[in-house]
Amino acid sequence: MGYSRKIGPPIVSAAVATLVLTNFATVTVVRDGARQGLELFDTIWPIALTSAVAVILVMSLLHRSLVELVQELEHREAAAQHLALHDQLTSLANRALLEDRLGQALTRYRRTGEQVALLMLDLDRFKQVNDTLGHNAGDRLVQEVGERLRSLVRETDTVARIGGDEFAIVQISPKGEADIRRLCERIIEVIRKPFVIGDREARVGVSIGAVFASREVFEASELLRKADITMYRAKAAGRDCFRIFTEAMDADVQRRDQIESSLRTELRDGSGLHLHFQPIVDSGGAPVGLEGLLRWNHAILGALPPAEVIPIAEECGIIDEIGLIAFREACRVARRWPDLVVAVNLSPVQFRGAALPATLRRIAGEEEVDPTQLELEITEGLFIEHGTLCAQAMQEMRRAGFRIVLDDFGTGYSSLSCLRTFPVDKIKLDHSFIDLAERDQSVAIIRAAATLGHAMGLEVVAEGISCAEEEQIALEAGCDALQGYHYAAAMPADEIAAWLEARRSSAISDAA
Repeated sequence: MGYSRKIGPPIVSAAVATLVLTNFATVTVVRDGARQGLELFDTIWPIALTSAVAVILVMSLLHRSLVELVQELEHREAAAQHLALHDQLTSLANRALLEDRLGQALTRYRRTGEQVALLMLDLDRFKQVNDTLGHNAGDRLVQEVGERLRSLVRETDTVARIGGDEFAIVQISPKGEADIRRLCERIIEVIRKPFVIGDREARVGVSIGAVFASREVFEASELLRKADITMYRAKAAGRDCFRIFTEAMDADVQRRDQIESSLRTELRDGSGLHLHFQPIVDSGGAPVGLEGLLRWNHAILGALPPAEVIPIAEECGIIDEIGLIAFREACRVARRWPDLVVAVNLSPVQFRGAALPATLRRIAGEEEVDPTQLELEITEGLFIEHGTLCAQAMQEMRRAGFRIVLDDFGTGYSSLSCLRTFPVDKIKLDHSFIDLAERDQSVAIIRAAATLGHAMGLEVVAEGISCAEEEQIALEAGCDALQGYHYAAAMPADEIAAWLEARRSSAISDAA
């Protein structure tokens, strides 16, 4: 009930009560005063009547003013409630209203079995719109996205904006997975269409994660978490696509969290992370170097490959600490075998700070190893992500004596540009260049890459050599050094001495 309905009856009642009391007093005087009362009545009744009318008029005006005031308060309350539950830019539901409606939908699902699906959406390439056209244009695009999404769903569904370029849809009673797939496809198709903003045109995409309610999910926040996981899977799959939640996705997230937690524990309690070293040989088979490769034997998950551990360490901000532990271990191995170069990989994330070159110089000094014996392996992604900062750091490292190696050469999009722009000393050709089924073509491709490297004064190493035939291809193409299981797998530092002894003994026997 509104405030005006609550206060109206009491005001009217007060006016009527005033009139009744006034008349009652008049009648009493008349009754008790007889003839004199009649004369008094003739004198009083106009006054009483006028007073009653005045009271009613005043009360009416007061009631009207109060009603208007209360209506304004009700309007403001409604407006405040709308602001509390809706996004100001798009007028769509906000996160609070989304969670409320999702919670209601989950309650109905548990009670009646009426299915509910949640879609989490994130615009692709939206930052580019803000950067090139400005934030006002970005706001207008977001508004248009909201309108397009609203046009694709039913009145019973909820479209919400929950972040800068993040949206969500609660769909009631979808007809199975096929229904959701069709909705996701329509959303992607509609969002792909150009957005006309003033005299400019903008294009974005959308990544979508969809999840269905289940008997195991009782909270809206849990369904939102799973939808968010799925949406990021869509982004990882190349963006502008959709994925539907599976329990395996949640298991992957739990595994990632477990690895992150264990990494932090390892670093805090005395790292269980260590390096294994894979030998590098020259064209004659003689050992010339070692590459340090990160190894970690997780207490529960077992041996974890660097390809799984490193990205997690980069995301959670501990790659700097891990990288320096690896570098220090590489320094100790280099000091032990001064006739070998020792290579260690650097993460692009380590280049974010300007102090990296000085830190590496300091550690090499503490471990009493000549920087010229150490090689720092980087990938092309480093150039793309850090550009000028990377070039400056590499120059400082080379001045200090470290050698720079470009790893996985040929797998990126700008290999030649990298060689011309950034100072490197060696390139490592990716194993994907070698195809035993297309031997002649492989030789031609590797020879072209090796010729390019040699023309720029660079040493060329072939990675991933696993058999004698691959070795022959690499040597025929002109590679200077080779690395792979054909010579040795990565091994702990304590096993290097035995391998070196066996390798050198074999070389002497062959020569004899």
